[in-house]
Amino acid sequence: MEEFPRFHCCVDQKEEDYDSGIQMYFMREYDLAELLARLIDLDAPHAEEYKKMVDFIKSLENYIITGEKPEDFTFMEKIEGEKGWTNAYKLILCNSRAAHVAFRACRKTIEVLYYYRIMSRIDGFSERFNPENFRAFLLMRDILYKRSLDLMEN
Repeated sequence: MEEFPRFHCCVDQKEEDYDSGIQMYFMREYDLAELLARLIDLDAPHAEEYKKMVDFIKSLENYIITGEKPEDFTFMEKIEGEKGWTNAYKLILCNSRAAHVAFRACRKTIEVLYYYRIMSRIDGFSERFNPENFRAFLLMRDILYKRSLDLMEN
């Protein structure tokens, strides 16, 4: 092989290099959705909220690829969240599996934010990676941090 292979990107309909970042964005999105799906079982009282978050992520993927309108994420505005990392190591050392998964989902949300922001700066992707949908992940991050703290205490 003399050249690195490329893949066909469904977003910009071009052949992209594997380091273009778009594929990594979607991988992080899948990782986050998988963690939220685990929380549906581990944190049953909030299962419906987690399911709605997964549904939003799925609809956002469709929006990014096809332009189809994503689901409304304003339900997250009504869920209590918390900013900050004052208890990060306490969470890491706690014995609650549910708290660990929620905190990992919180951290994975930050990875999604990172890649989302990078994609927002690239021609061909920037239109679909807008600040409004970025806000959904900021809300999700704060909700997941709060849930991890609550699960640690229970």
